[in-house]
Amino acid sequence: MFGACEFKPNSLQDKDAEELQNKRSEIIRLAVMATVIIVVGWLHLLKPLWIGNIIIIVAVAAGGYPIFKESFSALKKGRVNMELSMVIAIVSSLVLFQFLPAIVITFFALLSEFVEGFIVQKGRKNIQLLYDLAPKKAIIKRNSNSQKEDNINLATTTTIEIPVDNVRVGDSVVVREGDIIPVDGHVIKGESTINQASITGESSPVEKCVGDTVLAGTMNLTQPMEIQCDKPSTDTTFARIIHLVEEAEASKAPIQKLSDKLATRLIQFAIGLSVLTFIVTHNIVSTLSVIVVAGACGLAVGTPIALLASNGRLSRRGLVVKGGLQIENLSDTGTIVFDKTGTLTTGKPVVSEVVSFDTRIHPIKILEYAAIAERNINHPIAKAIVTKAHETRTETKMENNYNYSTIHDKNDTDHGNKNELEIKVGKGVAISHKGRRIAVGNMKFMEDETQPLSSNIGKDSSLTSILNMTQYQYLTKTNSNGEAFQKFNPNEVMFSSSTTVFVSLNRQIIGAVLLDDKLRPEARDVIAKIKAMNIHVIMLTGDNERIANKVAKELGIEKYHADLLPEDKVSIIEEMSRQQKKGEKHRKQGGGSVVMVGDGINDAPALAKADVGIAMGRTGTDVAIETADVVLMTEDLAKIPYLLKTSRQSLFVIKQNFFGTIFVDGLGFILAFVGIINPLLAAIIHVSSELIFMTNSARLIVDRNGGIKCR
Repeated sequence: MFGACEFKPNSLQDKDAEELQNKRSEIIRLAVMATVIIVVGWLHLLKPLWIGNIIIIVAVAAGGYPIFKESFSALKKGRVNMELSMVIAIVSSLVLFQFLPAIVITFFALLSEFVEGFIVQKGRKNIQLLYDLAPKKAIIKRNSNSQKEDNINLATTTTIEIPVDNVRVGDSVVVREGDIIPVDGHVIKGESTINQASITGESSPVEKCVGDTVLAGTMNLTQPMEIQCDKPSTDTTFARIIHLVEEAEASKAPIQKLSDKLATRLIQFAIGLSVLTFIVTHNIVSTLSVIVVAGACGLAVGTPIALLASNGRLSRRGLVVKGGLQIENLSDTGTIVFDKTGTLTTGKPVVSEVVSFDTRIHPIKILEYAAIAERNINHPIAKAIVTKAHETRTETKMENNYNYSTIHDKNDTDHGNKNELEIKVGKGVAISHKGRRIAVGNMKFMEDETQPLSSNIGKDSSLTSILNMTQYQYLTKTNSNGEAFQKFNPNEVMFSSSTTVFVSLNRQIIGAVLLDDKLRPEARDVIAKIKAMNIHVIMLTGDNERIANKVAKELGIEKYHADLLPEDKVSIIEEMSRQQKKGEKHRKQGGGSVVMVGDGINDAPALAKADVGIAMGRTGTDVAIETADVVLMTEDLAKIPYLLKTSRQSLFVIKQNFFGTIFVDGLGFILAFVGIINPLLAAIIHVSSELIFMTNSARLIVDRNGGIKCR
């Protein structure tokens, strides 16, 4: 049984049968005591009365055994707990022949512990579900030898079911339709739809094919497939998440430790006040009432229940929080710092504009040439260009009636349809395609690639002549009249993109492709919600000032730092933390806890330095899980305002319980001291307030949008 004021997380590995038996025993104990209270203590149906009194004493001793045991255990350790005050009240009632108050106090004490156990079990339900989802068996493929009649041994493949702990790295695991994936690995055969909600919190299943990573604990929905084990069962993402959540339950936040200390002080105060009451009033009933009315258990138990309930809610949303301390720090967030690349942006380049430098060549053709050169290159920029080309061809008709006779290099010969690929790492790529040389690359690459330009553009072979031109054609930009030709300012357009690659045909530059790191679609709304919570938002990036300014304006971020190295980010976080600790700034100017949101890889040092580090999951990378205090198992920024709101709600409820306990106990002490309430009424007040405060904490288990109002 749980101690009413000494909440300790039970092991989630207890056998279900044992837990069920304990619950049955508690229910029987309560039922017997309730019967004794009504039949013997209240109605006095047993005659003579001394027989009824003996039955009450036996019921109190047997039913209250768990309370007596916990109080004596605390005394041996030199601690004073709520159980001790209840034991004193029960024993005092029996000594004074107050048999009805004695058994009522015992009954309500057991009832409160039963309710507490139910609430705690409800809060742990999500963690228990993780254990239930943990696969116990795995079907693996193993090679075996079979002997034919001609004595030739042939290797055959068989499938066997073994405990998941026996699966070795490199084993081929068969996952049938409807099975839970038993290990972390990658698909080597088949395609299927996977439900990853247990790990990532994603509402929609995802498609997985050969080469894709799959995680233990997720469910295969549609087709059988074969995966190769990449990690032992004890080191899977699933196992590590369970371990982290267990640690979070066991850890105590400073506010939880404070609640325990205040609860102990209230009990000590109640015992001291009862002695003073007896000295002043010489009324043993009033003295007993003072001891019984002390209700600090609502504070001591309500705090861990609130933190446990919040952790349960967050885990359902794919948010792994590593303890109550993080929830407390998050509730006091004054500044939240975002890394740009991979956090506010997707980290993947996309084509933003295609520019043609020659009025005779449509920008779509520029994009087509770039895609031809890049289509076999395994590089993010190349993939972005090819993707854009595919999208454009489905939406726009290609224009193939251009005359390129004026754009020709006499040194190039026609190689027919043979393609010759030439790559310069980090600079660009050139290819011979149908007798034309197509090159795509950066400015340095083009300076080596280009020759004097044709007369329609100019005689200067440098890129300066290109950038000084005033009329260009855009694929993704038009003027107010819908025309593709516009004035062109290279300082505002060409270099406002994260990346610019130039395209040349037969060693003559004909256009450029501009690429940007695409903003996450939810980023702007998330920043607005965070700012509405009176939290200061700062962006850190290693990109240049122009790019940083552009992204900050698009997202509504007033303050940012650009051109940063990883160590620079750490220095900025450290300075913010120093200002917060010194109290130099009010929350509106950046006080309170400093929270860092990053991708968990190159931002690891900054995540570690912040009061709370939040890692964008990459579906749960090892670095993210190890480094951050909070892990978003999906890369969904929209979960951050929810995380902050839930943390604030938790602390708001804890404060409600604290001030409520102080008020009820203070009023109860006064009423008991002056003799207005007796021990029976004091017990009812004590238990009622305790149940109210526990229920107040338990309501955090329910995940409602906009549920509790908080500061």
